[in-house]
Order: sequence, then structure tokens, then C-alpha cells
Amino acid sequence: MFVRAGGRLSPAAIVLAVVFVFFALAGCVKEKPAESGKAVTAEQWKQVEQLNAAADEFYRHVMDGRLDNARATLEEVSGKMTDIRFTGIASVEGVGALSDSIVYAKRVLSSSQYSAEEGQAAAAQIRLATDALTHANQPMWLQYYKGMKELTTQFGQAVQARNKPQAEGYLNQLQSRYATIRPSLLISRTPSDVEKLDSLFVFMRKQLSQTDLDLRQLDNGLMHMHTTLDELFGRSDRAVYMPIVQKHVPLTWVLVLGSIIVAVLSFAAWRIFDFERNSFGGGHRGGGW
Repeated sequence: MFVRAGGRLSPAAIVLAVVFVFFALAGCVKEKPAESGKAVTAEQWKQVEQLNAAADEFYRHVMDGRLDNARATLEEVSGKMTDIRFTGIASVEGVGALSDSIVYAKRVLSSSQYSAEEGQAAAAQIRLATDALTHANQPMWLQYYKGMKELTTQFGQAVQARNKPQAEGYLNQLQSRYATIRPSLLISRTPSDVEKLDSLFVFMRKQLSQTDLDLRQLDNGLMHMHTTLDELFGRSDRAVYMPIVQKHVPLTWVLVLGSIIVAVLSFAAWRIFDFERNSFGGGHRGGGW
């Protein structure tokens, strides 16, 4: 139907190709992906980007030890967050986790016994969470994968050696890193996915509290820990966890590109049609009908 003798495409096939290409381009004109499929306005995205910028500034102040500036910027972060309507951007759990992180950071920075380590961890929590709001496809918290996997392996090795103090030390480090990215996970993943890892940490703590380590139970928990980390970081099945981001292409570009493609393919169709007419008895080259 669409291919003539000699392997040449018929005009119908070319027209079909034109339609396909045009609609493929038109399909690129979509709004930014939003949670639950709800449309997000340009004003909402602008506010979220401003929140992210303020969180970045807060993080830098904390890391540089400029606590007065950090406290002032944290108030700015808090104020910007309350102004944002997060419908379509993040789940209730994700927004709640970010809010809790801000409250915790205020408490850490206002403490009379301020700990630089706690302050930096609190700042990192907020910075990663706001980044997760603005960079759904490649959030910064994904960079924690390698370190957490290595700690999980080291924890397993300590368990196998029945070295409980060392195992507890590795588990503490692992849970500390997890705490830093947990608000981000609640923004990027579903609450049920995060709860899996929460439950595994509780399970591991309970096992380590036993007088005699049950290696079979701990090995089983470690297997699930590795699997859950792979799933959360999108390493076991990227199609499940890594969102498909459709690039925003302006309608003007679609129309211009579509017009060019239509013109080029129409000329090709005319050339093929003219060739076939002259080759199969419809006339002679240059002679017309």
C-alpha cells in the first residue's frame, strides 16, 4: 500500500510520515510535569525557584560559619515557603518534611550550645529538599548513593565478623546520611518507599541490641537494605523511579519546524511522483502530461 515496486515510498506513505512527525513535535508542547497530574502555574515555579535560591544562600552562610546571616536567610526561606501553593508540585508528606527541616534548623541555630556539625547537617537537609523540588529529574541527593551503598557493605562486613561496636558505628553513619536526604526522598518518592527504609533501620537496631547476633536475620535485613537503596536511587529499575521529563518546546518552534518538514517532504513527494510518472508511461522527462 505504502511501498511501490522497487522499494520506493508512495506519496501516501510520505504524507503519513509528515503527519507523524508534525504530531510528534506537537506532543512536546506540554506543561512541566506536576505531582498528581495537576497543572502548575509559572508563578508557582518562580516562587519555588526563589525558595531554592534562598536555601542555597542559607546553606553557604552556615558552611562558612556566618551564623547571623544564616539565621536571617533561614527566616527568608521560611517566609517564602509559606507563600507557596505546593499543589501539583509536592505531596503533603514532602511539604511537611521540608517544613519540619526548617523548624529543626531554627532550633539548632538558636541553641546556646551550637554544634557546627548539626548546623551543617540541618542546612544540607533544607538545601537538598528545595533542590528536589526544582530538579525532579536529577536532584542532588542522588549523589549520596555511592556513599550509602559503601556504608551498607561495611556494616555487613562488621556483622559477619560479629564486631558489634563497629557494626553500630557504620549503622550510625548510614542513618545519619539517610536523615540528611529523608526530606528530599519524601519529595521525590512515595511515602511507602521511604517507610521501607525507616522500617529496615528499626529492624537493624533491634537486631544489634540482642546479646547474640542472629546472622541469618541480619543478612536478610542487609539484602533488603541493598535492594531498597537501589530502588530509591533508581538503580534497580530506572523506569519506575526516574521521571520522564518532556522538554518544553515553544509552540512557535513547533510551527516553524513543522512547516520546514512539510515543505521538504512535499518537495520529495513531488520528485518521486514526477519520476514515477515519467518512468511508468505517464509521459516523458520534460514533456508533461
